[in-house]
Amino acid sequence: MGGAVLSFSAMAIGVREMLRHMAPFEVLFVRSAVMLLIVLALLPRAGLAPLRTRHFGLHVWRNLFHFGGQWSWIFAIGALPLATVFAIEFTMPVWTALLAFLFLGEKLSVSRMVMLACGVAGVLIILRPGAATIQPAAFIMLAGAFGYAAQMIYTKRLAATDAPLSALAP
Repeated sequence: MGGAVLSFSAMAIGVREMLRHMAPFEVLFVRSAVMLLIVLALLPRAGLAPLRTRHFGLHVWRNLFHFGGQWSWIFAIGALPLATVFAIEFTMPVWTALLAFLFLGEKLSVSRMVMLACGVAGVLIILRPGAATIQPAAFIMLAGAFGYAAQMIYTKRLAATDAPLSALAP
């Protein structure tokens, strides 16, 4: 968990530095190129079989939502304070739980609904709507959090039938 937090923080700082010299789409290209190299490095050992899927359309939608979430996150990193970006990003579990309820049939127990309400309240406390004008980039990041949540729902659905390596393919 500590390693994940450290790597996400380092990635945010790295993205902010890259945005000084590059546009968000260029940063996305670099990230996607690196991911493609990682997948290509894994292929000799795993072979092509793990990349086969019967649900190509679901992979397309998953990747579109992931791309939208990534672009939104990168854009927000350059337009908002990092604390604001991360606060809005914490709405992702709320979106994920709601989408899982709607599309995967998962239960929304009372305790889970209380947790979701507390999560939204915490984000609102950090963002302080009404105390200051909310920047438009905050709404872009909110859409990005939704995109990441939708991508997780597609990934969970695909995990039932496809190999894990197929979810790594950019």
